[in-house]
Amino acid sequence: MPSKDLIPAPWLRAIVAVALLLTWLVPAARLAVPPEQRAQALAATELLCLSSRAAVLPAVWSGAAESSRPVQRPTLADVAAPMQHAFDKEWHTDFTRVGFVAFAAALLLLGARRTGGVAPLLVIAAATLYLWAYEPHWDGYRLLWVTQSARLWWQAVSSWSWALQAERLLAPPTVWIALLGACWLLLRAESVRPRRVAPPAHAFDFS
Repeated sequence: MPSKDLIPAPWLRAIVAVALLLTWLVPAARLAVPPEQRAQALAATELLCLSSRAAVLPAVWSGAAESSRPVQRPTLADVAAPMQHAFDKEWHTDFTRVGFVAFAAALLLLGARRTGGVAPLLVIAAATLYLWAYEPHWDGYRLLWVTQSARLWWQAVSSWSWALQAERLLAPPTVWIALLGACWLLLRAESVRPRRVAPPAHAFDFS
């Protein structure tokens, strides 16, 4: 009997897997930046802010005794050192999450016969994890509603970085595609699972 499903199961699994990977595109791309580089970039920004504030401070604020002693300015390594632990933890957290997502997507692509209902459950967990950890916003689509002009909306959106575009435009719909698609796959797997039929009562009659 031919299947009446609108989307064949292999195609649906591929769509859900691609949607899940696109959802986690920005966290996966952040893994390319090591923790040391993240800490140094933030430290450089902090030093720039300190230099800007020091340049606008009035000279009368510093006493004669303080102006006579040399001022030892913090180096980039000094500022980056306290941030290193936090960025190490963040990098390892992203690595664990992205590894789990890649495993769920790969397991889903293997097919329902080999993985059963485990793969859709893992995809549901990965999509729920993204919703909990990153709270995707629909700002890009709300901006279209506010401007009510595709041209003005595109001018504003095109000035965003690719990471912001992926986070605000791509991830919000793809995470729900992955979540709802995985739920549908799980329901289909349960509906086609063969039911165990109880043997008739006379099968156990040994008289």
